[in-house]
Amino acid sequence: MTAFMLACYLNGVVEGAIYFKSAADCIRFSKYLSVQEYDIKGETQIYQCICKLIPNIDEKKVRVY
Repeated sequence: MTAFMLACYLNGVVEGAIYFKSAADCIRFSKYLSVQEYDIKGETQIYQCICKLIPNIDEKKVRVY
């Protein structure tokens, strides 16, 4: 099965990922979550999310929404 992975980064470090069947859903969540700013110990951290196409994924091992 083909899926779209929403990968989220906090200052370049992967913080989480979730898989979607629909590119539209992945992009919608990406726009909603991206460009948030957090102040951690006086330093501004930027949260960025992107969608990546994953051509072969095993639905038995990974939950796809």
